[in-house]
Amino acid sequence: MRRASLLALTFLITVSAHAAIDDTMRRGFNVSEGGKLTVNVDVGNVTIVTGGTGVAVEVVRTARTSDAGRAAEVFREHAVQFAQNGNDVTVTTDWDHDDRDWFNFGGSPLRNVKFNIRVPARYSVDVRTSGGNINVSRINGATELRTSGGNVTIEGASGDVLVRTSGGNIRIGDVNGIVDARTSGGNVMLARVGGTVTARTSGGNIKIEGSGGAIDASTSGGSIEAAFATQPRGDSRLSTSGGNVRVALAPNIGAQIDAKSNGGGVRSDVPVTVIGTQKREQLQGTIGGGGPKLTLRTSGGGIAIRPLG
Repeated sequence: MRRASLLALTFLITVSAHAAIDDTMRRGFNVSEGGKLTVNVDVGNVTIVTGGTGVAVEVVRTARTSDAGRAAEVFREHAVQFAQNGNDVTVTTDWDHDDRDWFNFGGSPLRNVKFNIRVPARYSVDVRTSGGNINVSRINGATELRTSGGNVTIEGASGDVLVRTSGGNIRIGDVNGIVDARTSGGNVMLARVGGTVTARTSGGNIKIEGSGGAIDASTSGGSIEAAFATQPRGDSRLSTSGGNVRVALAPNIGAQIDAKSNGGGVRSDVPVTVIGTQKREQLQGTIGGGGPKLTLRTSGGGIAIRPLG
């Protein structure tokens, strides 16, 4: 009898896990270019594309239940609010639910939430979500993205970019401005950046395909790979406690090199005018007649400097 009860409970849990009801909300806003989209939501994946006129918002929610009454209650608890002020649009949520509700024993009463948003080509965005991924197409404006539990992807941006995530990877395409990208649990992958770069991660690798400005990059659990395509306009520092550091320099770049490795050697395939005594795990000198300081540090790997090409 007890075994039959357990089987019935298992069947109930399985059925409940697969039962779901969807709800879709759509809103449109007549705005011009040059405005700002602000998204501040409790949970959900956010996807932003550019093009067309105005701002179009689609919110797709899925309740973890087959009961229409219960689903309506869940959607009421997850209140989505829209506002427009001039050319600016705001999307927020207020999730008034009780985590002790027995309906939640299998997880959140919301199985999935998606925010699909289209903005004009020249528009700024400020997105914050506590539990999802953020994906943005190429944006012609300032971009600020924050999530506590997902990945962040930006195809490209013409303005400055700030990204924060506590639990995912960061991937950013070509950016004309400044990039400040930080994650506590993933990789940071950047394409060509016109301005300065700040990159931080405690649990992954950092790769920068090309920078026109100074680079400040550090990781506690991976390797760093960076390319300087043009003369940096300030001092740079690349530091890791758990991997290798690889740097590529364009032929016309001048820099002051200060490289130290506690877990491997230092190698340069670019001519260096050495200052002091050259050691296997340390290199100090100038490249191309000198310039801004390039500090390279690793405690768990080697350092390599090579020509870009």
